Amino acid sequence: MAWLFFVAMMVFIICWAGIMAGWGNFWGMFDFPSLMMVALIGISTLAASGLWKDFLNAFRLAVGKRKNAGLLEWKRAKEAVELFMKAVKYGGFFIALMEFVNLYNTPDDPWIWRANLVVMSLVVLYAFGINVLLLPIRSRLSVNVIEYMQNGEEYEENREYEGDREYEENKDNVDMESIKKDKG
Repeated sequence: MAWLFFVAMMVFIICWAGIMAGWGNFWGMFDFPSLMMVALIGISTLAASGLWKDFLNAFRLAVGKRKNAGLLEWKRAKEAVELFMKAVKYGGFFIALMEFVNLYNTPDDPWIWRANLVVMSLVVLYAFGINVLLLPIRSRLSVNVIEYMQNGEEYEENREYEGDREYEENKDNVDMESIKKDKG
């Protein structure tokens, strides 16, 4: 439920900023090729590193109510989300710099410069927008890793304490039995 609230608030903020900036048409700021370039950089990085399934699993772990996953699964999901966020951010900057270089290879036409500047800014906007949308997922995965580790430590502490108590209670019997076996 909190995830839906976050997404709704992000959409509201984007729309409100668009209204304040005078965007009558929301689709005017949407550039599908730029968005696909940024997303494909992140997806290809995950596929190359072998973390694509872990990235998809991160949404099930963070958004869903699945709490019975192991520590390794939580950490791999967190690593996949962090890798995707970094790849998208650096890929967005890389594409923006490529557009900047392309900008200087064009003639002195102000309309071409304007179009290239818009593409540059949209790529960076999409890269950071994807990062902002993935921040709650990364945060929830981090918190769940910490909770899992705390619960595991408490379990180990309780188990060690119970084991020590059982050992102290049966220490004399164990020693006597081992002595009897050695003599017998």
